[in-house]
Amino acid sequence: MGTITVKLTETPEAFNNPIMGFRPSRNINDTSFPNREYADIYKHYIKYTDLEMNATDTVQKIKDWSNKSWVGIEKKNIKVVPRVIIVFPNVGEYWPNGITHGDPVNQWLTDVLKSRLVAFIAKIGQAWDNDPRVAFVELGLYGKWAEHHIYPNKFPDGTHIIPLSFQKALGDAAVAAFHNKKMLVRYTDTFKAYNFGIYWDSFALPDDAVTGNGEIARNNWQTQINSGEVAYNWGNQTNLGGSPNGTLSSVSNTNYVIDWIMKTHTSSLGWISDYTASNPAVEVGATAMQKVLGYRFVLNQATFTSNVSPGGTMSVSFQVTNRGSSPFYYDWPVEANLLKSDGTVAWKGVFQGDIRTWLPGSDWNSATRAYNQAPAANTVNGAFKIPTTLANGTYTLTLSILDPAGWQPGARFANTNYYTGGRTPIGKVGIGMEPSNQTLGSFAGLKSDATLGYSLQSGAYTGSVGSTDTQAPTAPAKLTSTGKTTSSVSLSWSASTDNVGVAGYDVYRNNSFVGSTTSASYTDTGLTASTSYSYMVRAKDAAGNVSGNSNVISVTTNTASTSISIEAESSANTLAGGAIVVSCSSCSGGSKVGYVGNNRGTLQFNGINVATAGTYTLIISYINGDATARAARITVNSAIANLSFPSTGSWSTVGTYQASVQLKAGNNTIKFANASGWAPDFDRIQINQRV
Repeated sequence: MGTITVKLTETPEAFNNPIMGFRPSRNINDTSFPNREYADIYKHYIKYTDLEMNATDTVQKIKDWSNKSWVGIEKKNIKVVPRVIIVFPNVGEYWPNGITHGDPVNQWLTDVLKSRLVAFIAKIGQAWDNDPRVAFVELGLYGKWAEHHIYPNKFPDGTHIIPLSFQKALGDAAVAAFHNKKMLVRYTDTFKAYNFGIYWDSFALPDDAVTGNGEIARNNWQTQINSGEVAYNWGNQTNLGGSPNGTLSSVSNTNYVIDWIMKTHTSSLGWISDYTASNPAVEVGATAMQKVLGYRFVLNQATFTSNVSPGGTMSVSFQVTNRGSSPFYYDWPVEANLLKSDGTVAWKGVFQGDIRTWLPGSDWNSATRAYNQAPAANTVNGAFKIPTTLANGTYTLTLSILDPAGWQPGARFANTNYYTGGRTPIGKVGIGMEPSNQTLGSFAGLKSDATLGYSLQSGAYTGSVGSTDTQAPTAPAKLTSTGKTTSSVSLSWSASTDNVGVAGYDVYRNNSFVGSTTSASYTDTGLTASTSYSYMVRAKDAAGNVSGNSNVISVTTNTASTSISIEAESSANTLAGGAIVVSCSSCSGGSKVGYVGNNRGTLQFNGINVATAGTYTLIISYINGDATARAARITVNSAIANLSFPSTGSWSTVGTYQASVQLKAGNNTIKFANASGWAPDFDRIQINQRV
């Protein structure tokens, strides 16, 4: 019984997933959920009087209204965030019978209102706590926009925030009514006695930074949802651009909002979701933001039994990292499937594990645009009994995260391996035989897949439940370097032992996973010359148990010298179209080549002569004074690739871009062009051979 370990790749796509991302609103009197890019979660403002007019109205009235208003959304994988409104300024007031109102201050202070709201929260809990259409609930009800304030009016004590007596009454009622849905409140300085999340409805607005800083100080994002709405109708809009398009069409504005998302671990945002998806500049920002809003689960690698006898045990383990801003807050299971050749499910089983523990990083650093505390790699393992009735043959092993409402794939992994319908293929497993191949076929795009959904009726899970071998191998010992070049380091170590058997070793460079091996040696390639790297190794078994760390060593690669340097203005180069040589005091030769691109200008470096064919490091010195990146198409001999050159800050500042290129022995050419816009200006190129 052999095992196979595969390394998986993160997809560059942004895509929609449940309970995260851009969150459009269905406002008062809206009758449908408008289609929006990346939207699987919708805020729903609901009139109190639509759900209850009289105190004697039953829970069934709320259920009937929900069924009518949310009809069919499960087929589109949409979930809602309800906020019940009594007063919506400039739109309407929705006071139920029996509640005195008309005085904008005292109407919010009566014991009759308090007791009515407590009873009402109990009703919506009965209606929504087990409704799979509800993502989470905003504890609205009180104050203007149900935001728990009456500003600019004030209560007799001089405040405008919901009084403590109402906070306690409504907070206690919510805790009693909702056991399965997360509860959110508007302000961090309210409901302090309750472990609720926050809906920051002036998200990223400097005028309300106290709320964002309060979210950071609360520091309960590991278990409670933070959501919100970017405000465009008041306050300082300098870093917001005054509109969704104004935010997302600007790199600096987009990064400003992303900084707040990452610092507060926010999972979904409204209003900004109303951007124009057909605008290319806006789409760049929307894609970048969707990729960090909420959870983003990336499978790094997986290990599985490659052949199993009917009635035998198949071991599967995987390593996953959350590269988003927030956890997933509900206990959804991960399923392993064996698919037939026609894509139908032949067998299924769930792992014993908790995806709520797959946390993102913490302590966001706006300068490095990364978390100071990087997200952990989480290992999940399972041992599954294969039925004796499963026919011999080759099956495709896939992983998916199930929505318990129907037990179908719901949340998706962010990997290039993807099958339409929500499953991530890992490899081929042979039942009663060796697998005939390890070909997984073509993969689908995640963004374009609109086939996912869930069910309003769901029974118990009918598949297998995996058991686990919980004993980890011993840690590798005596890690040492056995050789190095300018671009590689060779390692070896003493083998580990295990109660069942060691399946392989994971190698880490600078605390990041770089590769696996089944032997006690490994060569790490693709490194930079004259650079110090630290290495550590862990052993693993077929059930996914991982050993402690080996000793850590540091190795510095050999020094490499630049073999070729060619100025862009060299007379040996070919300039065509509008490309011209321009004076440049900060450039290496005092000149540069500009006006490349715009479907006309091209720059070709000729006579790049190398002795041997192979992989070389190309260092491009360029200038881009635009605020945003400029693109260029590079043609190396006949190989074509598209590059993106970030801003260098000014038209007198030279930056560098590094890429790997394949050169042939003898003369080579490298050409730069752009068919649809301007490329950056070019100073020179340097060629370093990678050994």
